[in-house]
Amino acid sequence: MTAPLLDITGDVCPMTFVKVKMGLQRIVPPGKLNVRLKEEALKNVISSLKTEGHRVTNVSREGTIFLLEVENSPGAIK
Repeated sequence: MTAPLLDITGDVCPMTFVKVKMGLQRIVPPGKLNVRLKEEALKNVISSLKTEGHRVTNVSREGTIFLLEVENSPGAIK
């Protein structure tokens, strides 16, 4: 099954992480979510995901856009 894609390239912090968190809440752990975002949001989103117990399993770059693969961990903070 393909992980859903969340595009937050048009958003700015703190809404970037808020939208990722909402996207992860719709996925049954240990499901995955793909997130497209700009470099400006990359560090903060990854840091916030790790703080809440989620796992970033892959980071790739498509020009100026980054793609994160995030695993919604069962023990993550809700």
